[in-house]
Amino acid sequence: MTTPAFEPETDIERQILNVQAGKYPADALMRDMANSDLYIPSKGEVQEDGRGFVPVLLERGDMMLVAIFTARSRPPRGMAEYLLKATGRAFFLRLPPGYGVIFNPGYDAEMLLPPDGVAMLKQDLRNA
Repeated sequence: MTTPAFEPETDIERQILNVQAGKYPADALMRDMANSDLYIPSKGEVQEDGRGFVPVLLERGDMMLVAIFTARSRPPRGMAEYLLKATGRAFFLRLPPGYGVIFNPGYDAEMLLPPDGVAMLKQDLRNA
């Protein structure tokens, strides 16, 4: 099964492609992600206070990664029934220790942030 060509829909997706091409620094992209809307599939219905959120977790090696998408249209059908929209900042600051994230899994614009990278990003966001 071939992956369709990735056509960026958002500014953040264009920046991901620029990072992959070596034209934009990855640490700047993570700061951009913190200020962007992200779409996180949930297996449970999410309440306004966040209750019910059950993220889709993917395993890569010994890492548990939360699946996150950078456009509403990206999550594949059947991945999860619900979709949480949140700013990157709000999401990252609430993510428990030990979890990483995978942006746009299954697409050419896929990016992985391991748990230690999430911890460093959280620290930077708290200090900003």
